[in-house]
Amino acid sequence: MAGLTKSNGDRLARGTLYTTANLGVYEINPASAVSADSGSAPSAITEGTIRTIVQVINPLMFEAKSDGDIIVAICDNSQWDAASIKRAVDTALGVTNTTVTKQTTILGLA
Repeated sequence: MAGLTKSNGDRLARGTLYTTANLGVYEINPASAVSADSGSAPSAITEGTIRTIVQVINPLMFEAKSDGDIIVAICDNSQWDAASIKRAVDTALGVTNTTVTKQTTILGLA
């Protein structure tokens, strides 16, 4: 994995998202609120749309915001871009109006 060094000529600045790997941060906003799994025992769990979405895009990390509107996912940019994530999520959920935005900062998501 590459590292940040002074010899590469980059000056680090505030307000800039840096990555030393080919990663992207994506905000995924399905047409309706995402749902969590329900049930208690492993055999009795009813899968929600959160599980459906992350199974189809297989992110390195993700978080569903507590209000249920969006999922923020960190994905491999060599496999995904915003358009391909949108197609995969729309297909998995059977909808056509998911919004996917590649983020240029992660501070605004906190």
